[in-house]
Amino acid sequence: MNTKNILIAFICLTLLSCGDNKSKNQKSSEAPIIEGYWNRIGTIQLVNGIPVDTMLIKDSDNTDFKQVKVFKDGNMIWINNQSDSLLPWKAGMGGYGKFKLNSLDSITEVNTNGTGWWGTAVKNYKDSLNLPGWTFGLKTNIEENIYSQKNNPNSNFAELWERIPNLQTETPFDGAWKRVYEISYVNGVAVDTTSVPNGSVLDVKIFSNGYYTYHVDLTGFADPDDPQYGGFGGHGTFEYNEEKNILTEYQEWGSGNNTQINDPRTSPDNHSITFYNNDLYLQISETSVSVLEDAGATGRGLVYKRIK
Repeated sequence: MNTKNILIAFICLTLLSCGDNKSKNQKSSEAPIIEGYWNRIGTIQLVNGIPVDTMLIKDSDNTDFKQVKVFKDGNMIWINNQSDSLLPWKAGMGGYGKFKLNSLDSITEVNTNGTGWWGTAVKNYKDSLNLPGWTFGLKTNIEENIYSQKNNPNSNFAELWERIPNLQTETPFDGAWKRVYEISYVNGVAVDTTSVPNGSVLDVKIFSNGYYTYHVDLTGFADPDDPQYGGFGGHGTFEYNEEKNILTEYQEWGSGNNTQINDPRTSPDNHSITFYNNDLYLQISETSVSVLEDAGATGRGLVYKRIK
């Protein structure tokens, strides 16, 4: 889709929305139209609410910029690779929170956690106002495979997003998960189980149709002048072998302190999986555990619980 076509499409959508708000709101009582993965492809310039220009990332001076966002079961994660060499954390930033699709014109997001610079901003906002999250009323224009998002009602710019095609059908992992326990191992034997303390560390992960994004907020654990304060996140693709109970994650890039950059499908991380039930599973990284065992040290298992 070229710039001219995108601009024309959004002008038409804007004009149509003025006379058809009722039918749009009736159509959008359910969230599936927005659920899944989206790729930021550009920015729309607005004058008096009317699109006048579309600036595509592929035509910009920063063609390496990446930003993805996933909506799943009322949960949302976004992540980008916009790094800042002046910050203690050298990768991009990201955010996690809850969302509600009010209509095709409106999404309410409550950002509760972040990585990189955004993690600091969210933490400071919550602490200063004693609030559980930072609420954003997004002005949107949602179609099947493309949507715009204005983060501030007075802004003259809107983000432009395009749906990322599914890589595979749903797996038992598809959904949002939170790390709730850690299991320590010595020479492959479980010796201790500890819960992840609420309020100090948030480790969440969303899987959807072959893609995954995770987010680890450490602002409640580290000091503000500690590089760990930026936390870390990552994005990539995954496969699940149900016969062998092996989850393979192919991370491509990250946020916060995660500066790894890999070509797609080139850096596999295999996890041995045990499902306790549909909403609780244990993952043990086969690579890290084998290395730790060879050194006679302690390995680690992570237990994730589905977020409903």
